[in-house]
Amino acid sequence: MFTRTKKLDSTCHKQPRPTVLLSVANNIMPLSWHMPVSKSPLRYAICLRDENKSYDLLHINEQFALNFLDFSYLEAFEKSGSEHGGDKFKLTNLTPKKAQTINATLIEEAYMIYECKVIDILNYGDHDVFISEITLIHSKDVKDVKPTLFTGEGYYETTSLNPQRVLRVEDV
Repeated sequence: MFTRTKKLDSTCHKQPRPTVLLSVANNIMPLSWHMPVSKSPLRYAICLRDENKSYDLLHINEQFALNFLDFSYLEAFEKSGSEHGGDKFKLTNLTPKKAQTINATLIEEAYMIYECKVIDILNYGDHDVFISEITLIHSKDVKDVKPTLFTGEGYYETTSLNPQRVLRVEDV
């Protein structure tokens, strides 16, 4: 049976969303509100609330990176999300990596990284939407990724993502 609501709360929050570690300057935080918005030109959107330290940093720097990490780094997601300020790389034991096209610290352990420059900022409520140009994609050849999925209220899940086992809709 469905419950009905007009707000995103605990009654409807169990929606798995791919989660990344957002890098803005030298700060990192978990982020699950993100998505591609154009393939050509290559554009990506993220949403941030004004209560996050990264929000102010992003308005100042107008560039960021999305670090996609395997579920095995769940502790780094939890620690970087609960700490406000300080050296989150030291706290999480993640390895900082220099970006090539932006001024942000990347994460060496990531299996994929998007370097992005903000091209537009929109506000429709309690989050700002940052539309960006992807300036560079770093990708590792990883055989079995277990993506990190945030389901709300501090809970995470995963699934195995192995391209050889994925069926396309037209194959079914």
